[in-house]
Amino acid sequence: MHNRGASSIYILLSGVSSLCYSMIFSIELIYQVMIVGLDPLQMMLIGSVQQFVNLLFQAPTGILADMYSRRWAVVSGLFLIGTGYLTEGYLPIFMAMLAAAGIAGLGATLANGADSAWIADEVGVERVGQVYIRSAQIGSIASLLGIGISAVLVNMSLNLPIVLGGGLFISLSIVLALVMPERHFKPMQREGRSTFQQMSHTLRASVNLVRMRSVLLTILGICVFYGMFTASFDRLWPYYLLHDFTLPSLGGLKPVVWFCLIEAGIVVTNWIGIEVVRRSVDTNSHYSVVWTMLMVDSIMIVSVIGFALAEQFVVALVVFLLFTTAAGPRASLEQAWLNQNLNSNVRATLLSLKGQVNAIAQIIGGPLLGIVAIVFTTRAALITVGVILSPVLLLYVRTLRHDKPRATSIKGDG
Repeated sequence: MHNRGASSIYILLSGVSSLCYSMIFSIELIYQVMIVGLDPLQMMLIGSVQQFVNLLFQAPTGILADMYSRRWAVVSGLFLIGTGYLTEGYLPIFMAMLAAAGIAGLGATLANGADSAWIADEVGVERVGQVYIRSAQIGSIASLLGIGISAVLVNMSLNLPIVLGGGLFISLSIVLALVMPERHFKPMQREGRSTFQQMSHTLRASVNLVRMRSVLLTILGICVFYGMFTASFDRLWPYYLLHDFTLPSLGGLKPVVWFCLIEAGIVVTNWIGIEVVRRSVDTNSHYSVVWTMLMVDSIMIVSVIGFALAEQFVVALVVFLLFTTAAGPRASLEQAWLNQNLNSNVRATLLSLKGQVNAIAQIIGGPLLGIVAIVFTTRAALITVGVILSPVLLLYVRTLRHDKPRATSIKGDG
């Protein structure tokens, strides 16, 4: 019964977070350009602040969550996220945008990893894979609802989705502070060390653990390529559709409305992909998860290159939605695979270490692919994006041949 309650709370967390993020993200860039008046350089600086905060605080926040409380890391993280977006929505000036990005970025860094580690403790590794899948599915539905709410609110004021999303994040943090259990958390043993000594010890031990466990090193290697891939593709595809195609007229819809429809299509296809995996993949099986990720990433590579080579808008859109269908379950599969190889006392630390690796890859990959797009063409950059992801296929094949899952913990060394 307790496990079921924890699962429901995690699904609530995922659903409300997805609702808020979709409300905010569907209009945020338009708000920054039309209301705040940002130029492209200023928008890039805001993104850089977010990635820098993520890089700087990802490992320390994960270690603190392992030492003290995953629950309070999630609660405080959500509160900061809400505060950041409220700041952005109410103060339409550049410096406020930078501050908001830092606050929301710190909040996301606190919550990410801690939420996944918390639910893995509460329900057990053998059940958590299905919880991840179900929460991702609910999150997709909530995202679709959020896009619809945002489309209604912008007719009243362009900042309303951002303000409402921030307020809901703060409300969610208060609710979770009251109802979120933490019955199975076992803090990392400090053994007489100070907080900072323990943080240093845990981080060093986590890095040593990754070096000893080849499957963990493989997962982090895949994370590097995927981070470079997603940072580039997520920013290039809207620009590509706007500048390389003439968007068909549907009752006089403006380009912004087209992108709202595409965002809704992303949510629906993500949901379909997640449902297929939920029904057909054993998330407790190392080989089943890795084989599925091999197929998912193969489809993503082929569809991105096909998207880049498309000459007609309809063809590009169909191939793009094939990509989003494959991409839907990927995060949940990766989470389940990582948890197969971790024990409780290092889970949040290594999840945060993975996030730090991803941030470095995004900081490096995004500008490099941006240079390719400027010097050559957006099509060339998108093809390069597909090529960048292709080495992960070799890593999947390697782990299928050589690696077996083994949950591993860190023991104090005195």
